[in-house]
Amino acid sequence: MEKKYNTTIDFECYDGTILKMTLTFYALYQLKSKNKMLYNRYNEAMNSSAKGGYDELEMLTILYVAYMCANMNEENVLSEEEFIMMCGADRVAVGNAVKQLTSPKT
Repeated sequence: MEKKYNTTIDFECYDGTILKMTLTFYALYQLKSKNKMLYNRYNEAMNSSAKGGYDELEMLTILYVAYMCANMNEENVLSEEEFIMMCGADRVAVGNAVKQLTSPKT
């Protein structure tokens, strides 16, 4: 039997709102064609990780890209500024979400 993986996570914002997020390659491919500037910022953040770690705002960029990838076909999506405000200040939750999205269990 083929093992299936859940590629979407739920991120709980400071106010209890749950946002779906994913970083599947196909979703990133779609995002690249719709918003290349955001995709390029995501790549810069991922490259920073390979060079020694994320800056705090780069972690939020990664989460916003994951949010957009999971919701790009929705009519009403949050702007990046609205998204950042909803994330609050819980750096542990943000870091854990980035880890879940970029290093899923196999």
